[in-house]
Amino acid sequence: MNLPPFVAGVFGVVGFVMSVLAGLMADNPFEKILTRAMLAAVCCYIVGYIVGSIAGAVSREHAVALSKKVADADKAEAEEKEAEARKKLEAEKAPA
Repeated sequence: MNLPPFVAGVFGVVGFVMSVLAGLMADNPFEKILTRAMLAAVCCYIVGYIVGSIAGAVSREHAVALSKKVADADKAEAEEKEAEARKKLEAEKAPA
């Protein structure tokens, strides 16, 4: 999923709805409510796109760091098993 457009869309819709509700509660004329709601939707969309871009970058960095951590742990586990197998093999070869 492409995060920035999704977050931007959510921000835009929420901004629009909140603006409409605020305008209705203030008993503003319908044209003013819709004009301000559209302006709020555009502004919130832009802010949401920026927030989504930042969140996407952070999540990608976290995923890379986590995959590196898991790969290092797997490598260490494999080396540990290999060392145990080598030690066991040496113990079997050594005369008792």
